[in-house]
Amino acid sequence: MKLFTRYNRINLLATVIIFLLSGLAFYFLLKYILIDQVDEDLKIEQHEIQTYAHKYQQLPEIIPVRDQHISYRPAEKDGGERRFGSMWLKDASEKEPELFRELSFYIEVNRNWYHITVRKSLEGTDNMIHSIVTITLVTILAILLVSFFINRLVLKKLWQPFYDSLSAMKQFELGKNRPPQFPQTSIEEFSIMNETLAQATTRAADDYRYLKEFTENASHELQTPLAIIRSKLDVLIQDEHLSESQSRTVQGAYEAIQKLSRLNQGLLLLAKIENGQYTETATINVAEKITGKMDQFAELTASKNLQVRLTMDKKAMVQVNPELFDILVNNLLSNAIKYNSEGGTIDIIVEEGLLEISNTAVSGALDESILFRRFAKSGSATEGVGLGLAIIRQAAEVSGLETRYLYEHQQHHFLLINHKQ
Repeated sequence: MKLFTRYNRINLLATVIIFLLSGLAFYFLLKYILIDQVDEDLKIEQHEIQTYAHKYQQLPEIIPVRDQHISYRPAEKDGGERRFGSMWLKDASEKEPELFRELSFYIEVNRNWYHITVRKSLEGTDNMIHSIVTITLVTILAILLVSFFINRLVLKKLWQPFYDSLSAMKQFELGKNRPPQFPQTSIEEFSIMNETLAQATTRAADDYRYLKEFTENASHELQTPLAIIRSKLDVLIQDEHLSESQSRTVQGAYEAIQKLSRLNQGLLLLAKIENGQYTETATINVAEKITGKMDQFAELTASKNLQVRLTMDKKAMVQVNPELFDILVNNLLSNAIKYNSEGGTIDIIVEEGLLEISNTAVSGALDESILFRRFAKSGSATEGVGLGLAIIRQAAEVSGLETRYLYEHQQHHFLLINHKQ
């Protein structure tokens, strides 16, 4: 759920609750005030009756008045203080009962006590209350609707710089030498956020560049001493005066140097790919490239008695850097051969926009979470340096291809997908 949506819901709920409570309070307060006003009118009627009786020693004549009833009843004695009350009465001219406010009191006239009741209809008061409450509720509803749409539009506009900054961060790719372009905003918090993000991305890009430069320089500088060590070990291995244990020791050192050399070449290749040194592209016939590579690997496939099954569209083309694509195909095929079982199969499918190379699995599925990471090894790939699949992923991304891995029918499936086709 988006932040401004949650804010709108909380704000709307709080506003509704506040308006409901204030509406109820307003209703009861208004009712109290209006009834109090009616009570004041009843007191005035009481005062007029008492004044008339005191002056003329008789009760005033009852004059019929709409919405007001006065009645006299003889009483044996003083019934106490006056009392107010509300009651439903049915008027002779009305079909439905009507709510009245009543004042009852006692008065002495010529040494006789009378119980007097004065009633005033509350229908007008109730109608007024209902009208005011209706108007109030309609006003509250209108305020809520206007507030909701204003908040939605205003908040969306206020938060737009945040989403623009987020979009800029999503498009930011480390090592592409294109810093994210954050929008200008007059909101201080977003401005501070953009400055912080700009500083963080700049530091990350600088650290990444320094790391790449170190890797590339270290790999390049290691080439010469590795070549010297390897040549010296070649000479030493050919020495006939070495004992058997010495030969094994020298052979172990030679294999370690070979592995170190492959690791160095892999890191140097990755550095070149990331530095954008493979920019030139050409149209390559995928089927012809696969056919040529299979001829080169013919001896290796024969040595492991592998069955190669080809399903190729000879018209399938791809627009990539020739050297990078050669590295891609070479690594995929060499892995399919190297990590295959004796007498296994290799299936190659070439279609427009798709290259799939599958091989019999020696063990189960590979761990996809670390499969294309540098120096990550899974399955039976324990002898390599752990850069082959990382090089495949990096070379594919630079070439605009998507890499996927599937495990089906006891086979590893590596796919290169060209979405531009």
